[in-house]
Amino acid sequence: KTKLNRMRKILLASISLLLAVCVQLRAQERTVTGTVTSSEDNSPLPGVSIVVKGTSRGTTSDGQGKFTISVANGAHLLLSFVGFKAEDVTVNGRSTISVSMQPDAQQLQEAIVVGYGTSLKKKETTGATSSVKGRDIENLPLQSFDRALQGRSAGVQVLSNSGTPGGAVTVRVRGTGSISAGNDPLYVVDGVQMNTRNDGGGIVNTNPLSFLNPNDIESIDILKDAATAAIYGAQAANGVVLVTTKKGKAGAKTRIDFNYYHGVVEPVPLLKVMNTQEYITVRQEALATTRPTTSATDIRRLALTGLSFSPDLSDADIAALPTYDWQSEAYRNGKIDNYEISMQGGNDKTTFYLSGNYNKQDASLINIDFSRLSSKFNINHKINKKISVEAGINLSNTQQRGPYGGADGTTAFGAAQYSAPILLPFNPIYNASGVFFGMPGSAESIVGDLNHNVIASSSYIRRSGSTKQLVGNLTLNYDIHKNLKFRVMGGLDYRLLKTSFYGDPRLQDYFGVKGSLTEANNENLNLSTNATLNYNKSFNEIHNVGVLLGAEYREEVNEGTSFNAQGFPSPEFYTGNAAAEPSSIGGFWSSFRRAGTFANVRYDFKSKYLLNFIVRYDGSSRFGANNQWGWFPSASAKWNLTEENFLKNSRIISELGLRASIGSTGNDQIGNFAARRLYGLGGVYQGASGLGPSQLGNPALRWEKNVTINAGIDYGLFGGRIKGAIDAFHRTSRDLLLTRSIPTANGFSSIVENVGELVNKGLEFEITTVNVNRAGFKWETNFNITLQDNKVTKLFEGVDVLPGNLGIRIGYPLGTNVATPYLGVNPANGRPIWLDITDNITYLPLTRDARPMGHQAFTKSFGGLTNTLSYKGFELNGFFMYDFGRTVANLQEFRLADNGAVLRNSLQSYYLDRWTTPGQITSVPRPAENRTAVSGRVASYQTTARFYQDASFVRLKQLNLSYNFQPSLVKKLKISTLQMYIQGVNMFAWTKWTGFDPEFIGDNQGTIPQSRQVTLGVKIGL
Repeated sequence: KTKLNRMRKILLASISLLLAVCVQLRAQERTVTGTVTSSEDNSPLPGVSIVVKGTSRGTTSDGQGKFTISVANGAHLLLSFVGFKAEDVTVNGRSTISVSMQPDAQQLQEAIVVGYGTSLKKKETTGATSSVKGRDIENLPLQSFDRALQGRSAGVQVLSNSGTPGGAVTVRVRGTGSISAGNDPLYVVDGVQMNTRNDGGGIVNTNPLSFLNPNDIESIDILKDAATAAIYGAQAANGVVLVTTKKGKAGAKTRIDFNYYHGVVEPVPLLKVMNTQEYITVRQEALATTRPTTSATDIRRLALTGLSFSPDLSDADIAALPTYDWQSEAYRNGKIDNYEISMQGGNDKTTFYLSGNYNKQDASLINIDFSRLSSKFNINHKINKKISVEAGINLSNTQQRGPYGGADGTTAFGAAQYSAPILLPFNPIYNASGVFFGMPGSAESIVGDLNHNVIASSSYIRRSGSTKQLVGNLTLNYDIHKNLKFRVMGGLDYRLLKTSFYGDPRLQDYFGVKGSLTEANNENLNLSTNATLNYNKSFNEIHNVGVLLGAEYREEVNEGTSFNAQGFPSPEFYTGNAAAEPSSIGGFWSSFRRAGTFANVRYDFKSKYLLNFIVRYDGSSRFGANNQWGWFPSASAKWNLTEENFLKNSRIISELGLRASIGSTGNDQIGNFAARRLYGLGGVYQGASGLGPSQLGNPALRWEKNVTINAGIDYGLFGGRIKGAIDAFHRTSRDLLLTRSIPTANGFSSIVENVGELVNKGLEFEITTVNVNRAGFKWETNFNITLQDNKVTKLFEGVDVLPGNLGIRIGYPLGTNVATPYLGVNPANGRPIWLDITDNITYLPLTRDARPMGHQAFTKSFGGLTNTLSYKGFELNGFFMYDFGRTVANLQEFRLADNGAVLRNSLQSYYLDRWTTPGQITSVPRPAENRTAVSGRVASYQTTARFYQDASFVRLKQLNLSYNFQPSLVKKLKISTLQMYIQGVNMFAWTKWTGFDPEFIGDNQGTIPQSRQVTLGVKIGL
């Protein structure tokens, strides 16, 4: 009992002592509040990690850079943030702490994604790369990220195919490297190789890259030379665009952002065409030219009768005739709306990013629009210290309404984008009852060659596309050893596109068949997978070695069905079951496969001398059985001079690296069965379907190869106040995949072979300058320029000009303009004159007189200029893009220069500048019926040579003004951040081009021009 009492006393004393110690320790702890800012401009830093040294206790700063944490008096706080030097702060009894973090030049080195989960600092790259950050394209009212790349990267040219929202664009990395095979770069989104084929079937202009909300993008990295792109081998001939979407960041709480903008879509300035009185005048002149012996009175009566007017109209009657503006009725203002919400967060084991987006935009042409509903989810999870998984999925549903006629451009009479400027101006749009004038079945008719009411066509037509797309990736990472990592990834790009075209029975084109319906389903399944081993080891902190080994497989299956039916009882019934007569049915299946293995070895010595070697062995099912596999090697090197002792401490030169590379990549962007002997449907005979040979096979068909030599300089001055890169490249495309004509005696007229050679070479300049950074005011400039040249060096043996295409000839760029030179107008008689092959003047140019015109459709120089000004929460951003040296035929104007020759309207400028009197100097011939003064004895006034124009332009592409509200105000609203912004896109263009828009590819007839967009938005962070 005595021992028990003694033990109780000892236990009570121990508990009392422990409690006393705890109370004392608790008394020594205090709650510390702090603020973290950047030393550059004193702006708050959100998301800074604050940890009590020696413990697991920590927190992160909020949107205003503020934090709260409980610590002991003598504790140390460790602060870390990407791009800034770590800070160790002693509390020393303070309850309030302010920390100004210093930028870390090493951390701020731009990271470049180079493929297969590997990223390098810009200083470590040995090849030519460019990067566009997500913040640079944030909130642009654009439906796809490829359009947002325009003018932002040297060597990357982006031109819009049309102004259709969500439509395709043309992207060229370092020129056009193929004549008939594909020229599009490879797009890889979070490791998934994308199918970028436009499967709209001419119904709608689709862009598979519009599945992704551009605001979900973290960065876009572009591999331009073969030294970097060779890791993707077979499909990398035209460059690689790597897209990385946003990932979650670990923090104390989940961050929620809401973003909304609303705006208007405005058409470009409309074309100035003749009014009614001007057209009647010039029509009389055209008739008089071809009828020199007919009296003026009879010419007047003939002209009025041909226009369905009374032949006895007086001058006063003609002056009183109305003019109707068909263009203003076709082109109207539209709306833009964008809603999105995102959440991101996590802890040291799991991070996530989740977003949802709804985007809708009208075109400037009536009844054409685009809408997208999409969601994005990325998650990273560490299962244990060695194993982690990454998963991402993007679901989207896009809806498009397309124009009458072709989706990209059309010369259909019923299409408003083509016919509105050309319709004779005295035709009314609506009749006295307010309904469309000149509809089939009525007593009314529209006068002229274009006799459709195109506003009715645009209003009644049903032309739509619906795309459901799923893009997902799943990655397993296994750290076998601290220096050795295994990674396996599977990717899926699935797309289901349904298109529908309903020709309303009220319209002229479909009145006779009582309406027509065409529907098609196109399903595309694109699967890819790869596995890599990545080894990185540093020896004595001097020798650094990296080895990447991998294998990859990709398979794509594309199949679809379609049908057409006619005969509908009423315009309100437009589904297939309402049709009286099924007209046709169709279907197809196509597929290709690629497989490859690759190795990448990197070595550097003290970060001074860097070497990089890549080799890839690829196979494609698209080639002949004898040549399905090919080797694609590359080698590159870099010398970082600023790591040398003589520059290491330089106050002027902060970065200087010399690069050189050579490498090979492949191109297989041809038909899936181009090398195979094919049989096609031969029709129906006695109720049975038949087959017959349709294509001659070529088992020797092989890869089109690109060999690129690159030399470059990376530079930085004055601590990064000036930085950039200069590159020179020479790209040779060999064994071009071309279709060659063959004698028809063997039953075929052509075969695909490897012949010809094409060279692209150029210079690229990128420069970023911080012009002013003082007292909270910062002015930064980004500028890039590309100078490029393109030349065909080989074609078929013994052939200098590609048969059937005079613009492709040895010694000239692709797209060389070939025509008979137009000299203008003979001042004596107003007739147009040309220069024949012997350099003599002629009224009747012949085909043999055509020659290169000394200009080309291939751009010689392009780039962009951005200026960003910021001060106390305000930021003003102006972005200009430009494109120089491209001369193309303005084929829209080709049809707008008739000047009374036919029953179509023309530009007012041709009316005002036309030849009228002997001795007059002008380039516009006298008006003549059917475009010729004397039929059969002179050429048509309308020859392509008359309409070549300089399509160079400078465009204010983006103008943005934003304001971030001060933290003190935001805190009162119980939110973390608040930003308001106003933005304009396609604001102004400076150009000599006289058509709607100089930014187009191919034929501009019937192409919907780009629109001007102005949006106002708000972004709220919770």
